[in-house]
Amino acid sequence: MALTKIQVVISTPLGVYFDDMADICTFRTTEGQIGLMAGGPQFMAALVPSEIYINSTNSPDLKKFYIDKGIVQFKDNVLSLIVNEIDTQPIDLTHNFVQQDQKKYTIIEEIVLKKKLAENNK
Repeated sequence: MALTKIQVVISTPLGVYFDDMADICTFRTTEGQIGLMAGGPQFMAALVPSEIYINSTNSPDLKKFYIDKGIVQFKDNVLSLIVNEIDTQPIDLTHNFVQQDQKKYTIIEEIVLKKKLAENNK
């Protein structure tokens, strides 16, 4: 029997924010809006600041989140989203520059750095 749901896992630098099964998940990437259901093609993309809808709009289980930038991967009916920020309310994307922030990396920059370090240690 084919799976009819996907597992949606949303992670932030602070840990796992959401982990549950869903019928459909809709989000926006640099390539456009994507609605993903079980059996969809494997892919990876960059997320843009937008809204994420988990389940359909007429479902009683509908969840809506607002995200900042991130990355998304879909493989084996598991949808993994790694985002810098997530909230149930719209996110203020007009961050003021703070000198201290120069020493911090976004989650995407951290993943790229860790990948390069792992490749160099081979």
